[in-house]
Amino acid sequence: MTERQLSGVVIAMPTPLLDDEEIDLASLHRLIDHTVSEGANAIMIGGTMGEGVALLEGQKRKLIEAASVHNAGRVPLLATVSETSTKRCIAFIRSIADCPVDYVVCTTPFYNRFPDATSILSHVKAVAESTDIPVVFYNAPLSTGNPVDVDTLDRILNLDNIAGVKDSSTNFRAFMELLRRYPKNNRPGAIMQGDEAVFDVSLLLGADGVVSGGGVVFIHLLLQLLQAAFSNQPEAAMKWQRKLTEELTALLGNHAGRDWVFRIKSRLFREGIITNPNVSAPFYKQANA
Repeated sequence: MTERQLSGVVIAMPTPLLDDEEIDLASLHRLIDHTVSEGANAIMIGGTMGEGVALLEGQKRKLIEAASVHNAGRVPLLATVSETSTKRCIAFIRSIADCPVDYVVCTTPFYNRFPDATSILSHVKAVAESTDIPVVFYNAPLSTGNPVDVDTLDRILNLDNIAGVKDSSTNFRAFMELLRRYPKNNRPGAIMQGDEAVFDVSLLLGADGVVSGGGVVFIHLLLQLLQAAFSNQPEAAMKWQRKLTEELTALLGNHAGRDWVFRIKSRLFREGIITNPNVSAPFYKQANA
């Protein structure tokens, strides 16, 4: 597949579910239409926001197949393929080889700890070599339990068939060091920020774009923030960042780590975009969220 540029606002979509936790395809179609019509530059499915690790293997394939068909190439589509081992990750990528996705997204393996950078690097290298689809590395140590230092991120960014990195480590110091090493428009792949608290400064200082799960209900704010930063208007970018932070805080409440997926889905439900706010067990469901 021809690689399309990875930049701008990437929305990490939730996965709409029926009462039995099967994928709600009608709601998925409406959510894709909404995200595209709002102006998102790309869509990511099956990630942290998408409850990807909770889905059965067949469900993940169904999600990717359905999303790629309905998206129909309107915006770049990123499909998350993270697994607990290199072998499982490669096998899953091969199982979706016929799906027209623009990128596959992989984290480090999770559950087991891999403290040696060589293990992480060899995993990503093997995944990238197993497919012709460009690979985006998703640095998510808070979810995987496997932190990746900046030197390893640098080496990953320079691997063949790596289109970029999405950094959700909340380690802004390391993220800034990666930006320092690679001036914008002169880097081996895209450098994307996934920490919603620092979108403004990341973009102002050279990030190629942002990846946001909570932003699925605030796409217009993200686009305003992006435009201000890319136009080198720091005061405006910070204004939109404050607005985004205020809106997210109001939506997620004081226990964001407990029921954040349900709260975001509840907002989409209230707006008539998805049929119900079901989440995969054992995610917490807060009444009247």
